[in-house]
Amino acid sequence: MVKRFSNVLLVMFVLSIYLLPTVLQADILVLFNSNGLLYKTVDDGFVLPDGWEVVLTTAQKWYVETRQVQPKYQIPAELPLGTYRMVGEKLIAEDGQAYVNTPFGLAKVVEDWKAERILRMNSPSDVLFNVPGGYKIYYTLKNNVLEQFFAIDSPVDKAYVILSTAPGEQQITYSKVAMVAESAMAEEYGAAGRKIFVLGNLEGLKRGIHLKNKSLQVTRRDVNFIRLSYSYSYDWRPADYVVEIKTGEELPAGEVYVFSEILGNSIPIGLARMPDINKEGSLTVSKSWQVYHSWNLTKTTKAGGRVYITGELNLKGNGLTKVQIYAKGLSNLTVSGGTVTKSTADLAEIELSVSGVAKVQISFNYLIE
Repeated sequence: MVKRFSNVLLVMFVLSIYLLPTVLQADILVLFNSNGLLYKTVDDGFVLPDGWEVVLTTAQKWYVETRQVQPKYQIPAELPLGTYRMVGEKLIAEDGQAYVNTPFGLAKVVEDWKAERILRMNSPSDVLFNVPGGYKIYYTLKNNVLEQFFAIDSPVDKAYVILSTAPGEQQITYSKVAMVAESAMAEEYGAAGRKIFVLGNLEGLKRGIHLKNKSLQVTRRDVNFIRLSYSYSYDWRPADYVVEIKTGEELPAGEVYVFSEILGNSIPIGLARMPDINKEGSLTVSKSWQVYHSWNLTKTTKAGGRVYITGELNLKGNGLTKVQIYAKGLSNLTVSGGTVTKSTADLAEIELSVSGVAKVQISFNYLIE
């Protein structure tokens, strides 16, 4: 069972234990994004719930025994009118309820045959289990305030909870925002290259609780973002609506519910997918009604291993707009309007404020790959 874990995870777990209070009367639950490690004291004969696996124990000798558990029936039972399927010796109703004939007459199946796994040890021991569970991290952005939330999926109802994150691990597929959530204010630590959120003793975990962790004052800038498709002409398209933020700290990836003031109320108007943030980053909210763009490629020439581009970017609408050009070995960029705010070997960015209609002449060259 131990082979299922990388050495990094086990080292992280040990380091996390050192962060805990010296006297802790609780099960310890370390949650990763899609599984958990539960450290608890159990007696010989502990029944392993579905999905639980023993990683290690402090017992000198242990093994897992499998035994069959007899089914449970309700007798007598009356067969309701309806449509049934015959599966083996059972009648299965449309709602999934099973009935079976016994020597004592018709019976309703309360609990079917099942295999139970029993942990056998020579003494009560501390055991580390791999368990189902995990967490999701999501955020709300209201004006310049970014709030962080945790959604906990736990196999136990009460534990001392720790969340362990690393860049690239968080799955940002959360579908529902908690408008009211319990306050967490987790302590943050670093261990084995991971960011550790210590939530402490929590109850009611099996309900799938939501915790509001913290609020951050961020620097925010809303822009209309255009990735210039320079290799062909195209007709009018909406820009992307992007929110650039500076957080001042590292934040794990998550979905961000973007709020706006409408008729005096703060209303969620968009859902953005935020990557891992290292003090600053950008959130793509949606396409934008504010600015539309078209690109007219007027000239393209290949010479000396390079491609020479001349074109016209047409803009209409209102708002701060950023144009990004990506090309290998980008060189000799000239623009008739706006300001070049970034120019590297492979990337250039142009910023301008659109008010009505604008035309920007753009030329550059790049290496043929």
